[in-house]
Amino acid sequence: MAGKREKFVIGSIRRLLNGTARMSRRHAGKIGFYLLSKPRRAADEPLSDAFMRTAERYTVEASGSKLQCYHWPGKGPSVMLLHGWESNTGRWFAFFEPLRRAGYSIYAFDAPAHGRSGGKRFNALIYAEALKSYLHHHGFAPDYWIGHSAGGMAAIWYLTEMDPEYEPQQFVSLAVPGELENFIDKFCSFVGVHDKVKWGIDEQFRRKLDVSFTDISFINYVKNLRVPGLIVHDECDDLAPIDGAYLMHANWAGSSLITTRDCGHSLTGDLVPAMVLEYLRHCRVAR
Repeated sequence: MAGKREKFVIGSIRRLLNGTARMSRRHAGKIGFYLLSKPRRAADEPLSDAFMRTAERYTVEASGSKLQCYHWPGKGPSVMLLHGWESNTGRWFAFFEPLRRAGYSIYAFDAPAHGRSGGKRFNALIYAEALKSYLHHHGFAPDYWIGHSAGGMAAIWYLTEMDPEYEPQQFVSLAVPGELENFIDKFCSFVGVHDKVKWGIDEQFRRKLDVSFTDISFINYVKNLRVPGLIVHDECDDLAPIDGAYLMHANWAGSSLITTRDCGHSLTGDLVPAMVLEYLRHCRVAR
């Protein structure tokens, strides 16, 4: 039944966008931009309940909204977890126990308009501004940052485009799209809309953010990334093509690249947490 409802909603959105685009590309773009900026709040993961209950919880002010923040103290190095679009901190359940056993002090927050955080709009730039507020509140950067998809995009944007006050000692990029256009293309393909809608969305990017989505390139931004790190990307990622990971690796001095197969964009399972923990185990924190 849920599948039928979802198909009905997608079909309704398709008809609305394509019908509007026949009359006005600009108005279709406004609707598309609005939908992209209004993520659905994901339901709590049943597997995350146990570890989420053990967190210290607090809020941080960010652009007039409150970020729901979490901390699991540990005696080892600190690590910050940045989730992706239409997700929340609970997505890290596969990482939590390995990190806890290894003694890490774990920090995380729900992105704006996600999880239990406030806010009604979202994009990677808003996420980066929230990250800036979060770091300013704490007055330090956790030693290691792990960002999945939009979380990694926000971290890269902050570290390369916002004159960062704080930087990690290592950054782990999980399934980060090389180009924002990859994400827009996936949205348009998933909904089933034609090119007028895509370029109408681009007009809204230019009007509201003063940048075309075709110019938001993490392949290029990582050229200015001053911290070393790890890229993990699945060969079968249907949202962020693997070619972007290879180009990011080529442009990011000090990066390592690990590719997986059949883990998808979400990089689900125990393999990726194990690989990331092994990578961090060989890192040394400068004090």
